[in-house]
Amino acid sequence: MKKIILLIMVILFSGVASMQGRAQDAKIKTGKKGQADLYNDLYASYGTGTVFYYIDNEGYSANTLSGTFLVGFSRSLNKVIAVGFQMSYTNIGRSSTQYHYVYPNSTPYTIDMTDNLWQGIANIRFRYLNKPSFCMYSGMGMGVTMDYYNKTDPSSTTPNAKGQKLLPAAQLTLLGFRVGRALAFFGEFGIGTNSILNAGVSYRFGD
Repeated sequence: MKKIILLIMVILFSGVASMQGRAQDAKIKTGKKGQADLYNDLYASYGTGTVFYYIDNEGYSANTLSGTFLVGFSRSLNKVIAVGFQMSYTNIGRSSTQYHYVYPNSTPYTIDMTDNLWQGIANIRFRYLNKPSFCMYSGMGMGVTMDYYNKTDPSSTTPNAKGQKLLPAAQLTLLGFRVGRALAFFGEFGIGTNSILNAGVSYRFGD
């Protein structure tokens, strides 16, 4: 009888231990992953302060700026380095005051130009603080800008002209931060053809 009771106790103990182990495994599997363990990053943001705004483009001074609308994707190579690609759009309005001279008088007129800047930049990021729900990083990138411009010149034989030109693109991120795990808010401070200040949302996924 004692042997039977001992056998039953052993079986019950084994069953409880097995159930506890399975519960622990399930808890581990369903636990939230930190942002450092999610290697794909899809993000969208809005920024302002592109260096294109401050460059005097052939005598045309910038007077309006839409800001920069940006989407991008990056893939972490490890816990520190991530590489990716981003595309952005910026609209800048420019104007230049000219004078039509008919002796002895001069009549002023304005030439308007609109730059539609589409940028593609390949970049690399270095994360120097990497917590489960917070990280800080710096980065840099280089690429190209396609400027589709419209020019309105009332003195020209073609008062409404259109064209395009290829320009360089580059962005240096001096300080960036991300707050959250899979879905997060991020902000960046830097200098370049995209922006000086940039903020948006980021979604990380995948191993």
